[in-house]
Amino acid sequence: MRSALATILAGALASAMVATPAAAAETGQSDAPCTMSAREVLDEFIPLFFEQRNAKVAFDRWVHPDYINHNPFAATGRDAAVGFLQPFFDANPQARYIVHRVIADGDLVAVHNEARFNPDAAPSAVVDIFRVENCKIVEHWDVVQPVPAKSANNNGMF
Repeated sequence: MRSALATILAGALASAMVATPAAAAETGQSDAPCTMSAREVLDEFIPLFFEQRNAKVAFDRWVHPDYINHNPFAATGRDAAVGFLQPFFDANPQARYIVHRVIADGDLVAVHNEARFNPDAAPSAVVDIFRVENCKIVEHWDVVQPVPAKSANNNGMF
């Protein structure tokens, strides 16, 4: 009986010492099971990318190397995205994103945001859709619409 109890305790201790899924995802450990939801992954990605504008860290931690980008003006792959986005952020410190809402459905997460690429330009309404698999963003679509100066209603775009 004593050895069975020792085995159970040793197993429990070993389980407690295993890296959390978030830590595993951040360090790239693929042997740890991912228990984070797609929304939880984006909750980690959003501050790094949209608020801190740190594409390098956000993509290294949360985007799969074989990332598929459906934007016709962007190359596919994590390195290609970082290679375009980080220099853009660095060269345009005035660019800002305001996330207005995040909607999750299974492995898909939509981020509705307001993009201002410079303070004098009109904002754009942007919806980014991300597909998450095993704690990594693996696919991305986006739709961008300029916010017009005049609207047929008073509802606003955000």
